Order: sequence, then structure tokens, then C-alpha cells
Amino acid sequence: MKKGLLNITGDQIRKVIREALSPTFLVILAGSALMWYASMLNNDYTTEMPLGIRIDGQKYRLTATVSGRGSAILAQRLALKRKLRFSLDELSSRPSRETAGALTITNTSLQRAINSKITEITIVEVIEAPEFTPPEADVPENTNDPSAETSREKRKRERREARQAKKAAKEAAHAAESGEEQSE
Repeated sequence: MKKGLLNITGDQIRKVIREALSPTFLVILAGSALMWYASMLNNDYTTEMPLGIRIDGQKYRLTATVSGRGSAILAQRLALKRKLRFSLDELSSRPSRETAGALTITNTSLQRAINSKITEITIVEVIEAPEFTPPEADVPENTNDPSAETSREKRKRERREARQAKKAAKEAAHAAESGEEQSE
């Protein structure tokens, strides 16, 4: 009796798949995929990529068109947590049209500044430069009271108090442990 294509059993299909997908075949397939991927990373590409920057301590995310080798672009994408740091003095800016007191960083100055810090890839264009709001001036919150703290002094004092409280808690815990050891 002739077996047709429709008369193949599930066991026969599993046997064919098991023979075709031997461990050796899978290793060779994975190796060839890795080699292909590595060879593609040697090509030059142009793509849009998010970048993290800091201007005078303030964090910003922007999108830029970048050009370079695939491996350099991939390395830069994997290093996204690394923020590029700039001072406002390094960048050209103009008053913002939308927000009072803010500055708009020019795309070309930001592009030049980023290109000076990242040498593996080239920033072709900054899609949209961020608006920079300068930190609040260090003036007392209550200008009628000359002894009032500035906002910076207040933050420093609060951090100092938090450190002292943490240190005191550690010392108390250490003293409690020492007391238990001596009583035993």
C-alpha cells in the first residue's frame, strides 16, 4: 500500500526533526549566525539614537542622528547610562521663546560638543536640543529675613543631618551588638 503525504504519523515527523536538528547542526547554525552578525557590525550605518547628557548637573535626553561603524554604534547604545557632561559655558544658547528664564541650546554647538567627547561615532545632527533652565539663584527664600537659608544651604544642611542620623544609628547598632557579646 502506498503511503501518501497525509498518512505520515507524528512519530515519523518527530524522528525527521530530531535527525535534522542534531546538536552539531545547531552549533554550526549558531556559529554562522554570530559570524554573519559580526561581519554586519563592520559596515557603516547612519541611524537615530537616544543620548543622555548633563548640562551643569541637570539631566536631559535627546535624539541625534549618528553615523559610524555598526560596532561603535552598538557600543555607544550599550553605554547609554554613561551621561555626557557639559558646562553651559561650552555651549551656545539663546533665550527660549517658549519658557521665560530658560535657554535653548543651539543644535550645532551641542553637536560639536558631543563630537568632541565621542570619537568613535559622528553626530550628524541633533534632532532637538533641550531647553536649559538655569538653577535657581542662591538668594534667601524670605528676602526680608537676612538670616534665612538659601535653597542650596538648606539642601546641604538636610544632607548633613541625614548623614549624622545614619552614623548615629550605625553606632547604636554596633554598641548594642557589643553589649550582647559582653553579657554572654
